[in-house]
Amino acid sequence: MLAELRAAHETLLAGIQELEDATRAPSPDASALAAIRWRLSRASGHRRRLVDQACAEAMARAAPGAAAEIERLRESNAELRAVSSRHVGGWTIDRVVADWAGYRTASAEMRKAMRVRIAAEKAVLYPLLGKGS
Repeated sequence: MLAELRAAHETLLAGIQELEDATRAPSPDASALAAIRWRLSRASGHRRRLVDQACAEAMARAAPGAAAEIERLRESNAELRAVSSRHVGGWTIDRVVADWAGYRTASAEMRKAMRVRIAAEKAVLYPLLGKGS
């Protein structure tokens, strides 16, 4: 499980970086952005499923004090999905092209939130999943 989660995190982080690089352009490349966003959505969905599984596995290994932290992480996984869905749904490719500056700002905020989230998952889950592996 740990190796799968690490790989999912790395794939997602690479996609986030790819989107960051694309948003540095002076104008949007709609087809490239659509492809990057599609890959990111797939990678994020895969990571989300793995995190749910990892939380269940980690809960079985966790000391009583860590259980609450794992549960918060698991619950916030669903919240993050809702935030991500609103972002992607609100920023259609047509809207991205029409408001490139606005999208660049919104995308930067979302990328930052995803990096913070991945760091939290690593901090909480990796040590617990590494036990007994």
